[in-house]
Amino acid sequence: MNIPVNISGSVTILLLIALGIFIYPWLLRRRGGALMVGASTIVLTVLFNLFDNPAGLDTATSGVLAVALALLPLITGLLVKYAQDKGLSH
Repeated sequence: MNIPVNISGSVTILLLIALGIFIYPWLLRRRGGALMVGASTIVLTVLFNLFDNPAGLDTATSGVLAVALALLPLITGLLVKYAQDKGLSH
């Protein structure tokens, strides 16, 4: 699967920002939301690995980068949820 760099980069940034700041904090407040966040993190890992695959990186490096990119929205979402719960965003 050959995904153009400009498309994969734009999708990556969009997913990191949109999921981490808006979607994950909302999901984490819902019943079963943590399961949905976990499932989407797995999907993101696969997606980001597909984006990295044409870059010529070895499989281990590509996998580590994919996991890191997939966990960034989760970490951001947890920080945003914590800030909202503590009233730090006001």
